[in-house]
Amino acid sequence: MSKKKKHESGDKQQPERVNIVDEHGDPIAHKPHPEQSISTADDLSALQAERDDLMGRLQRLGADYQNYQKRIGKERSQEREFANEPLMKELLNVLDDMDRALAAAEENHSAADPLLVGMQLVHDKAMGVLERFGLSVIHAVGETFDPEKHSAMMQEETDSVPPMQVLRELQKGYELKGRVLRACAVVVAKAPQAPESETEEQ
Repeated sequence: MSKKKKHESGDKQQPERVNIVDEHGDPIAHKPHPEQSISTADDLSALQAERDDLMGRLQRLGADYQNYQKRIGKERSQEREFANEPLMKELLNVLDDMDRALAAAEENHSAADPLLVGMQLVHDKAMGVLERFGLSVIHAVGETFDPEKHSAMMQEETDSVPPMQVLRELQKGYELKGRVLRACAVVVAKAPQAPESETEEQ
């Protein structure tokens, strides 16, 4: 008896799933719950916002990298252009010695003296070589004082030239391809002081 009941219980079929169909007999697609649709839309908006943020970061990163490449290229170009700057600075002392020697020779020798002529030729040849590498003399006398190119060592009262005009050079200045290598040491004019009026004795 128990075996029969067990057999009968095993023959029981599971309830079939009922599909809902429309009037034409086609199954009706399952529609998501309205709250589920709202959640999906919010997720999509969040993903789009995250995508836009990542794209913006990528564009800024690309622009920064391009600026970095330009800056590095400019710095390397300047390094190559001014690679001989330390050597030029050392040679300025040699030029100063040559200028002093020429000045002393001009005081003690005539302009036609072979020694003076030879020294001048050597000086001019040396300057010609350095000029081909970008060295140039800063001309200061008669110019308005420029703190970028001139170093005022003293001022001198005079009414023959406008104030702040360079009167004399104490040491030559030089530029290397437009960059000041050494400023001129100069004497600058200033207006004479008006005499103080004497106080009347009472």
